[in-house]
Amino acid sequence: MNHRIHHLAVLVLVVIHFFIGLGWYALFGEAWLNYNARTMTDIEPPHSAVPYVIAIVAAIVVNYALAWLFAKLHVAHALTGLKIALICWFGFLFVQYATISVFSAFETNPWPLILINMGRPFLAFAISGIVLGAWRRREL
Repeated sequence: MNHRIHHLAVLVLVVIHFFIGLGWYALFGEAWLNYNARTMTDIEPPHSAVPYVIAIVAAIVVNYALAWLFAKLHVAHALTGLKIALICWFGFLFVQYATISVFSAFETNPWPLILINMGRPFLAFAISGIVLGAWRRREL
């Protein structure tokens, strides 16, 4: 069994992550605005490509990190990939973000807003775990 990083899988997942973000906020954007006490007129479209480049670089880093971890752990099944990816999401993202959001003196976000903000990476990590766990590189 080959447990090297599958670069094509990572590239596909970077594109998927980008579209997950678009779809997520298309579904939950209005609620997100309400919890942040904003309207669409308060949100200006970015005047540069920098936010998109940062999002793409972040997706590359996340997916290569998961792919590296999966290679080291010899993950070879979608369900195993899903479990490990969601453990990473919960342990490294959700707990930290929830702690900062709820207990910070400067930012006390309601739980529904935290769930909206963390739902997108939850879905992205879940899909990454399934794809990276299942999509094995063929032996050459």
